[in-house]
Amino acid sequence: MKRNVYFVDLGTGSNRNLLPLGSGLISAYSASIPTLNEACSFNIHFLRGDNAEIANGFEDPFVVGFACYVWNLKASLRLAAVVKQHHPAARIVFGGYSVPKEPQRIAEFFELHPYVDVLIHGEGEHTFADMLGALVEDRELVGVRGLTFRTPDVAAGFVTTERRERIANLDEIPSPFLNGSFDRVMARYGQHVTGAVWETNRGCPFACTFCDWGNADVNKVKQFDMARLEAEIDWLSRNKIYYIYLADANFGIFYDRDLELAGKLADRCSSSGYPKFIAMNWTKNSHERIVTIADRLAAGGIVTSVTLAMQSFNPSTLAAIKRRNIKHDSLIKLKKEFHDRDLPTYTEMILGLPEEDYTTFQYGLNKAMTSRLADHWVFHLCTLLENTEMWTGAYRERYGIESRTCSAGISRRAFDQSEESETEELVVGTRTMPIPEWQRSYALGYMSAALYNFRVAFFPMNYIQQELGTDHTAFIEHVIETVTARPEGYPNIARALSHVRKQNAMILDGVACLSSIPELGGNMALPHEAILSIMLDDPDQLYRDLAALVGSFLAAHDHVVDESLVQDIVTYQRARMPIWEKPVGRSTIDFTYNVPQYFAALTAGLPVPALERVPSRATFIVEPTKAKDKFAFNGMRTRSGHTIELLKVETDMPALRGRKELASNVSAVA
Repeated sequence: MKRNVYFVDLGTGSNRNLLPLGSGLISAYSASIPTLNEACSFNIHFLRGDNAEIANGFEDPFVVGFACYVWNLKASLRLAAVVKQHHPAARIVFGGYSVPKEPQRIAEFFELHPYVDVLIHGEGEHTFADMLGALVEDRELVGVRGLTFRTPDVAAGFVTTERRERIANLDEIPSPFLNGSFDRVMARYGQHVTGAVWETNRGCPFACTFCDWGNADVNKVKQFDMARLEAEIDWLSRNKIYYIYLADANFGIFYDRDLELAGKLADRCSSSGYPKFIAMNWTKNSHERIVTIADRLAAGGIVTSVTLAMQSFNPSTLAAIKRRNIKHDSLIKLKKEFHDRDLPTYTEMILGLPEEDYTTFQYGLNKAMTSRLADHWVFHLCTLLENTEMWTGAYRERYGIESRTCSAGISRRAFDQSEESETEELVVGTRTMPIPEWQRSYALGYMSAALYNFRVAFFPMNYIQQELGTDHTAFIEHVIETVTARPEGYPNIARALSHVRKQNAMILDGVACLSSIPELGGNMALPHEAILSIMLDDPDQLYRDLAALVGSFLAAHDHVVDESLVQDIVTYQRARMPIWEKPVGRSTIDFTYNVPQYFAALTAGLPVPALERVPSRATFIVEPTKAKDKFAFNGMRTRSGHTIELLKVETDMPALRGRKELASNVSAVA
């Protein structure tokens, strides 16, 4: 009778259930070895559920392997404990980026989790197969390179074997897309599958200290064969896989090859409609190459976005994290090229990196923001990941890193208090950014993300920058300082700012990274998503508050304007926002000034007309929504946690006629 081997990858716990490539590859390689295929049957499980039911569903398991990452480690540990209770003879094996490598951490891990028998370090395909062969033949594991196993024969209670070299030829590993592995998964779980993880190369030539790709073990980039990848694209299209998460560290680094792959993907989407959306990590320092690749994908109907991974604009910080960025002038030129092709961009930054301070973080925010509606930015809180250089004690001491470990969560989801949640260790202070400065930066960053990225005050902010020449964050600071000094005068924005500070305090208290808000039906939210929902829950008060703050900012800078101009700007801003229960259809608004034409030009990168007291008109279009209530609408309004889609507008702007302007949702009328 064959022995049953189970591979478990519990994903993120969200409603995005992706075919688990890692488990698929390891399973496919083990099954390709005749002796193992004869001795074992291989099964993949990747949906969460009741742990006892899952464990009972495992039929006499011989080995159960868990793929572990920061987003599923504790969920995997909980399930592993239950599996061990139900099946004491089963070998529990853990692998993945969250598996510790250092002896002290391994000892701590084994002490805390006595039901885990083996840890696999690095690439898992060869190591797992060799381990399985040893177990099938009842041989000692000491001869299997690349793992740690429990043993009572040594004082430490475990042995870590010799390090395994990386796989030289990735095509030794059969494709789970092509060998039937994922066909079986689709047959069992097809109705739950929402996408797939896919890989065209493996490794990263960069050494970023915050990233678990940034180590010598994976600095050499290996490639899969093109014929294999083309066949996998056919499989993905044929099986109507809508969403792909591309696991490459630097797509575009092999320009000719990756452009060809983009063409194959685009052709399949054009002919069949699948795949439709691809999320990827673009190459870090060859951004100009991305333009052509992204354009090729878009030409076939594939939706993607271009992430410009800057992380910081501070040279000292970049040196500390071992990164090099393109020059800012080149970045601006590159963004313009993307935006002129209707391709959206996201400039990525991290709060809490070494050598950053409030001023340099603020400087970076200003560099990341432009007036183009296709332009976005996103910032992440710096997370200390096990097995990275930044995680080590020496690095922490050198840069004075202070951290807090908090419960993590998924935005726009309920917090399940019946289970111990996943955790993240967040940087909350460094030698150059003490905790109080980190708190200021946190508030500035998330308020900027809501007012700029979520477009709550996008048009007034760009008017101010265009006419006064001030930085975007100058207005954000004015909002924070004014509302803090007199919260009763700005009740809507005061409540949003209060939530940001509450969430900040929860991190410093080691409680949670996210918290719930009533505007999302009690679901958790990222701070900027919470700000958006809180503010737009009462749009009348919000835009009264905003008009007053714009007026006071202009007055503080001795910029005197007609009050009706400020009102026109705020009216235009509100009219573009997706707000619950706005009547579906077309509505026309008359303006005292040529505000619609002004913003149509400014946000599309066209010559900006002077603001004049000229009667103007614009039509705003509200599309039907699938949301059944306010809570669902608020949850659906944001896209990928970075931005929202503004309402479309028609205005008499001749220069826009004939242009797609998909990014700005502006069209011209004759």
